[in-house]
Amino acid sequence: MAAGFLLIICGSVLHLLDPYMLIFKWKLKFEEGSEIFNLWRTPPVDLYIKIYLFNVTNAEDFMAGRAEKMQVEEVGPYVYRELMSHDEIVFNDNGTVSTRPHHPLIFQKSLSGNLREDDVFMMPNIALLSIAHVASKQGYFIRWPINMLIRQTKIQPLERQTAREFMYGYPTTLTTLGNTFLPSWISFDKVGLIDRMYDFDDDFETFYTGEPSASMSGLYDTYLGSPNLAQWNGRHCSNIRNASDGTKFKSFIQPDDQLLFFRKSMCRAQRLIQNGTDYEVDGLKATKFVFEDNALDNGEIDPRNKCYCREGHCLPRGLIDVTSCYYGFPIALSYPHFLDADPKVLEHVNGSRPDPLAHRTHFMINPVSGLPLELSVKFQINMVLGDLSSMTNCEKFSNLVIPTLWFEIMMPGLPKTLLTRFIFYLKILPVGDLVVKHSLLAFGGILLLVAITKVSMTLSSAYSSAYRISNELRESLW
Repeated sequence: MAAGFLLIICGSVLHLLDPYMLIFKWKLKFEEGSEIFNLWRTPPVDLYIKIYLFNVTNAEDFMAGRAEKMQVEEVGPYVYRELMSHDEIVFNDNGTVSTRPHHPLIFQKSLSGNLREDDVFMMPNIALLSIAHVASKQGYFIRWPINMLIRQTKIQPLERQTAREFMYGYPTTLTTLGNTFLPSWISFDKVGLIDRMYDFDDDFETFYTGEPSASMSGLYDTYLGSPNLAQWNGRHCSNIRNASDGTKFKSFIQPDDQLLFFRKSMCRAQRLIQNGTDYEVDGLKATKFVFEDNALDNGEIDPRNKCYCREGHCLPRGLIDVTSCYYGFPIALSYPHFLDADPKVLEHVNGSRPDPLAHRTHFMINPVSGLPLELSVKFQINMVLGDLSSMTNCEKFSNLVIPTLWFEIMMPGLPKTLLTRFIFYLKILPVGDLVVKHSLLAFGGILLLVAITKVSMTLSSAYSSAYRISNELRESLW
């Protein structure tokens, strides 16, 4: 009987303490050499960026005034593998870890079809249009040498470039001139959108280790030493604390939880809302997250988003001004093909075809571990130009919104080795844990029942014997 009671007590204690969850929470914490820390430090996943360029098909006609609007066509994807890592790691005493991000890109010929980096297209001259936009707001004596150089070199706002030149830049006299006449603006010798987007040289970040809350491991504490981005005013727009860089999200996600996702190229943390919980990806339970509605409305619908208006100037709905994050270039982000943007934005050029099925972002996240099982993040980089009537060769580009490229950062799924490991952690071990708990309770109950039965039988036998003896004594007396 004692053994049965002991097994029942053990089973009950296991149910209360939940050793599987205790061990799982312990494994979520970052410690030097721990499994989850090593996975976060150098994620062994297939992470790609797909880049789609917008080739201008009527460049000569537009610049000559024979066409009212530019006509663009999408070309892509140019696929690169991103070898993401967290380097120069230091564990701090306050439950955080400091690191420098590293995101080198490697071109994937086999995934890019017939496209090659030396393909030639007619593309916007980012250096000229950016310098013209900035110089147009300066005095005559700043504009004059720039205009003179443009006339002498006959440089044009649209020019033939290879795909790689457009994405990664090439040395140009304009960047040197811009640095000379507009000091402290340009500190590099070439202008390329992907090159600038993946410039992490001076970045440093801190992330939570999961001490004391294991669910928060791998989430941002600070970026560049602060929980707030310097380019925005107000916590709603500037906060990146508790955001994920996509490596790991919050663990133990509840049905009403919202998440944050931050990448330097986005210039902000984007709020994620749940869009269904009844999903399974490669055998693992998943919750689908998407960007919240009206995230790029600049306060037109959600007044809180007014803080995304730069220097009090609000761009049309669907565009977010990220000039401060792209070295002063007149850059705005949108969703691909101006999805969800003010219809007037689409009128600037011909060729945009927004498609919700093709251009929306989604994340499939395991709600227990916070592990991303699949992700697809999509944004478009645009130039938003002001009045360029005072800049040589650029007059036709005044007050235009020009799409340059859109990109998709995507992870199609977990590699088999990592998937097998997490299926064991998230599916097999919990079942084994339940089997052990219920087996202890059941076996303890059986032992207790056997013991009670034995005691009952013993007592019944003793009662029968006593009754027989009593009868025999009674008969002998008579």
